Amino acid sequence: MAPRLSIMKPLSLLLFCAALNLRADVAATLVRLPGASLDASLQNEADHALSQATLWLDAQQHPDGSWGESNRVRLTSIALFSLKGSRQPSHAEACARAALWLGGSVSNRIDDLGTHAWRLLAIAIMLPEEPSRTNLLRRLADQGEALETGASAGARTFWREALAAAGLGRPPPPDGDVSSRLTQAAAAWPPSLSDNAGAWRLARLINRAGNGQLLCGDAPLDWRTDLARHLINTQRRAPAGGFWKAPTSDGQIEETALGILVLLEL
Repeated sequence: MAPRLSIMKPLSLLLFCAALNLRADVAATLVRLPGASLDASLQNEADHALSQATLWLDAQQHPDGSWGESNRVRLTSIALFSLKGSRQPSHAEACARAALWLGGSVSNRIDDLGTHAWRLLAIAIMLPEEPSRTNLLRRLADQGEALETGASAGARTFWREALAAAGLGRPPPPDGDVSSRLTQAAAAWPPSLSDNAGAWRLARLINRAGNGQLLCGDAPLDWRTDLARHLINTQRRAPAGGFWKAPTSDGQIEETALGILVLLEL
């Protein structure tokens, strides 16, 4: 037990200090990319939806810093990543608690590569550039290697993107069907979205593979406006802010965290 404590105490202190400094040095795929921006009125509505969502998500955090009842590592990682990405100082305390909780989970075995990728992203976005940061992230990267076998193609791509965002590798090259996926998305626009996970994957695809544009022939589609209106219209109001509905409380946490990430892509 003693060796673990000697490792975790400096790690906890580092995460706590990083959280209070509100650093966001990792290029964690939250930067707005080229393409048509939202008009001022809709941007104000989107900003309000974002603010309400972060308030609601903050209010769902457990006293120990985690979120959710099942797969708390995944939910806490996604929630922390979205709150930190929103760059709202009012959530610094929630981010600090979440970082400390996640830091204590580093030794826990995770069998799902996607969950492991989220944890890597969340811890990476919190830590300042120091040798101990690199050592911890490499430790997490080593743990992830064993999970790649048997993981889906989508999970492996997301893992490689997480490694690149953490400064541990290059972004994966576009797969062969990216152009066809963009063409199919444009042909079927506006999309029929059942959850915010699908909206987030779509926004990421357009921003990264389409350089922020979705073209139907040579005509650009106003995809940002359509997604912003979809998110605004589907957000539910609550006394502590706004959330997106799902069958379970854990589902609402994930949907809301992903809704925040979609808004940050617009």
